[in-house]
Amino acid sequence: MLCKFCLVITSVVPRHRIRSEIVNVTASIRKLYEDKQALGLTPSSEQNVAERIRYDLRMGSHFIRDDELVGVDYAKNLLTDWLIHGEARRTIISVVGEGGLGKTAIVRNLYNKHKEDFDCYAWITVSHSFKEEHLQTIIQTLYENDGKKYPVEGIREKEVDKCNLTQKLRDYLQGKSYMIVFDDVWEIHFWECMEFALPADTNIRSRIIITTRDRGIAEFCQRSAPVHIHELKPLPADDALKLFLLKTFQFDHHGCPQDLNDLSQRFVKRCKGVPLAIVVISGLLSTKKKTVSEWQKVYDSLRSKFSTDPHLRSFYLVLLESYHDLPYHLRLCLLYFGLFPQDYSVKCSTLIRLWVAEGFVNENEMFGDQTLEEAAEDYLAELIRRSLVKVSNVFVNGKVKSCRVHDLMHDFIIRKCEELNFCQVVSKQRFRFHEWTRRISIQNIDKSAFIGNDQSFVRVRSCISCGIEELSESVVKSLFSGFNLLVTLGLEDVPLDHLPEVVGNLLNLKYLSLRKTKIKIIPKSIGKLQKLQTLNLRDTQVLELPMEINKLVKLRHLLSYSFGSKEHRQHLLGFRLNGGIGGLTDLQTLAMVDTSTANGDGIIREMENMINMKKLGIVELSEVNGSSVCNAIKNMPNLCSLSIKAAENCGFLVLQAIVDPPANLQRLYLNGPLQRLPEWIPKLKHLIKLCLIGSRLAEDPLPKLEGLPELLELHLDHYCESEEVHFKCGWFEKLKELTLQRMNTVRTLKIDKGALPKLEVLRLGSCPQIIQGADAIQNLEALKNLYLIDMPIQFSYDIALNNSYDIDMPRQFANDISTPLKENTTLYISPPLLPPPQLTLPCLTPPRLPPRRGQVKVKVLQDLASTAIRFLSAA
Repeated sequence: MLCKFCLVITSVVPRHRIRSEIVNVTASIRKLYEDKQALGLTPSSEQNVAERIRYDLRMGSHFIRDDELVGVDYAKNLLTDWLIHGEARRTIISVVGEGGLGKTAIVRNLYNKHKEDFDCYAWITVSHSFKEEHLQTIIQTLYENDGKKYPVEGIREKEVDKCNLTQKLRDYLQGKSYMIVFDDVWEIHFWECMEFALPADTNIRSRIIITTRDRGIAEFCQRSAPVHIHELKPLPADDALKLFLLKTFQFDHHGCPQDLNDLSQRFVKRCKGVPLAIVVISGLLSTKKKTVSEWQKVYDSLRSKFSTDPHLRSFYLVLLESYHDLPYHLRLCLLYFGLFPQDYSVKCSTLIRLWVAEGFVNENEMFGDQTLEEAAEDYLAELIRRSLVKVSNVFVNGKVKSCRVHDLMHDFIIRKCEELNFCQVVSKQRFRFHEWTRRISIQNIDKSAFIGNDQSFVRVRSCISCGIEELSESVVKSLFSGFNLLVTLGLEDVPLDHLPEVVGNLLNLKYLSLRKTKIKIIPKSIGKLQKLQTLNLRDTQVLELPMEINKLVKLRHLLSYSFGSKEHRQHLLGFRLNGGIGGLTDLQTLAMVDTSTANGDGIIREMENMINMKKLGIVELSEVNGSSVCNAIKNMPNLCSLSIKAAENCGFLVLQAIVDPPANLQRLYLNGPLQRLPEWIPKLKHLIKLCLIGSRLAEDPLPKLEGLPELLELHLDHYCESEEVHFKCGWFEKLKELTLQRMNTVRTLKIDKGALPKLEVLRLGSCPQIIQGADAIQNLEALKNLYLIDMPIQFSYDIALNNSYDIDMPRQFANDISTPLKENTTLYISPPLLPPPQLTLPCLTPPRLPPRRGQVKVKVLQDLASTAIRFLSAA
C-alpha cells in the first residue's frame, strides 16, 4: 500500500506537466485552425459574402450615370480613341488598376455607347478563374445580342469540348467586327483559352477590352496581339472632393455646411482618390447627422468599423478579394507593411533585406543563380503589378526606389495583422502587446511608456521602430536583454547614443539597422552574431569597426558612412577596419570602407575573394592602391554599382588596369583627379549613371562617353579644364538628366540640334566664367526642368529672354514676362554668383543645391524674383 501511495505521489508532477503540455498543444492546434481560416486556405463564409458583395458592386457599376463618373474624362477620351479610331485589326485594350478605381464603370459606359458600332458584341464577367464554360457563354451572348436563338440542343453533349467551342466561336466571328469585354480578369490562363477563339482578321476593326488589377495579364497578351494599356490612376484632389460632396449631399439641397469643410477634406485625403472608397464613406456619412462631433466620431472609428459597418464592408471585401488571391508567401510580404506607419514610404532595399531576414523567400522557387534578394525583388514587383503596393519614388531608369500602401489598404493590413497575430503596433502610452505577438512596431512613444514595464519579449522575433522620442540607458539595456529570439531589429532615427554589450546575446539576429542614430562605437560582442546578414550604420557617428566584424561570415550587406562638412561642402566619411574582412565572402554590399589605414592595402587584397559583391564603395584611396582595387574588381562579375573616392593630396585615381570591366556595371561614381579617362568606361554597355567629380581632366571626355548606349544620368563636377563644352548632334541619345557643375574655366556651352534628344532635367551650377550658351538651351526639345544655381546673373537673364520658359516664381511676377511661356518647362533660379554691372541685387544667402528626382523642388526666392523680373521687363 505504501509503495502504491509513493508511486501516485511521484507521478503527480509528471502527469501535471503532461496535462499542461496537452492544453498548450490543443491551444496551438486551435490557433493554427483559426489562422488557416483567416488566411483563406479553405472556403469560408467570409469568402462567400465577398462573392455576393462583389456581384452587387459589379451590378451597380453597370448603371452609373454619366454625371457620376467624375474625373475620368481623360481616360474615357483615350479609350474611345483606341476603340473607334485605332487600326483595322484585332486589338486588345486593357484597363489596369487597383480595386475600386472604377474600371468596370468606365468600360461599361463606353460599351453601352459604342457596342452598336460593331457587328457583334458581348460582355463577360470572368472573375477568378476562366473556364471552358465561358466560351459557351460568349457564344450564347453573341447569339442573343444578334437577335438569334442560341442552339442549346446537343451543345452540352457534343460541343462542351474546349476545341469544339473554340472552333464554333471562331467560325461565328469570322469576317465580322466585334467588341468583347472581359471584366475582372485575374489569371494569365485567360488569354491562353481565348487567343485562338477570337479571329485576327486583317482589315477588320475588332476590339477586346480587359479590366484587371494585374498589369502582367495585359502584358502577357502582347505575344499575339497589339495591346494598349491604360493604367487608371486615383482621382486628383479636386475631383475626389467633388465626388465626395456629390455622394454625401446628393439629397441635401443646401450642400456641405461650412463647419464640415475641414473634415470633408480629411475624409477625401484618407481615401487617396479611390472612387469606391469615397463612395462607401460618403454613403456612411449620408446617414449621419451633419455635425462636426458626429463626423469626427466616424473619422476616428474608420479602422475599427472597416470590416463590420455595412457601408464600409464592401470596400473591405474588395481588398480581401485581392488578399485571398495572393499565394501564401506574398501574403506575408504584404502584411509586413503593417509594421510601418500609415502613408509611410519604405525604401525597397530595406524592405527586401527585411523579407530575406524573415525567411519569406522560398529558396525552392528561385531560378538558376538567382539570389535571395533578387527573388524578393520579384515578390515586390508582383505586389506592385497586382496594384496592391504603390510606387512612391523611382530611379532615373524607372526602377522602384521606395513604395507604400494606400491608407485604407494599410487599415486592412493592420486588421489582418491583429487577426493573425502577425504583428502589433505599439503606439500608446504603455509598452504593451499580445503574448502571441511575433513582431512589434514601436511608433511615437517616449521613455515613460517603458516605465514599470514587465512585458515579456521572449516570443518577439522582429522589432521595428518608427518613432521613439527618448530612451534611458536602463531601458536600452532591458530592451536588448529581453529580445532573446529576435531576428530583425530596426532602430532607425532612434535617440540611441550607444550600443550595449548585451547585443551579442541576440544570437538569432539577422538584420540590424541603427541608421540615423548617435552611436559612435560598435562593441566587440557584435562578433557573436553569427547569423547576421545586414548591418546598417549609415548616418551614424561610427568611424571604426572592431576586428570581430570578420567573424560575421553570413553578412551580406555592410553599410557605414555619413556626410560631414568640410570647407562648406559635404564630405563623405567611411569606416575604418582594425582587422581584415577576408572571411566575409558572402558580402553583396560594402560601403564605404576607408582604405587610408596602415592595413588598407591588405583589406583591398582581401576583397578579391568577394565574388558575390554587387555594390562596392571605397573612400580615401591612395594612388599606390589603385592597381590592387583593379585586381579586386576583376573578380566581381556581378558588380552593378562602384563608388571610389580618392584620398586628398595623394595623387591620382589610377584605375587603368581594368581590362574587362564587370559586364553588369550600371552605376559608376569616381571622385578624384584622373590623369586620363580610363579606357574601360566607354565599354560599359549597361551603364545608366556616371558621376565624375573633381576629375580635372586636361581633355574633355565627352567625345568618348557619348556612345554609352544606356546612359540615363550624367553628373560632371569640375571634370575637365577646357573652355568649351560641346554636345554634338546624335550624342547621348537616351540621357535624361545632366548636371554640369563647378566648371571654373568654361566660357561657352554649345548644344547642337539633335543632341540630347531625351534630356528632361538640366542642372547648371557654379560656372563663373560662362558667357555664351544661353541660346543653346533652345535645342533641348524634351527639357522639363532647368536649374540655374549660382550662375552669372547675365547668363540667367539671357536664358529667360531667349527662351520661353515658365519661370518658377510667384505668379504675379511671372505674368510680367514679355515672352510667351513654354508649356511643360520650368526654370528654377537660385541666387546668382555674379550680378550684372547695371543691376545691384540685395545680398542673398544661397540655398542648397536642388535635390534630386523625387524630392521637393527648390523655389526661387521672392525678393530675387521680383527684382529680376522688373529688370527683364525694363530690358
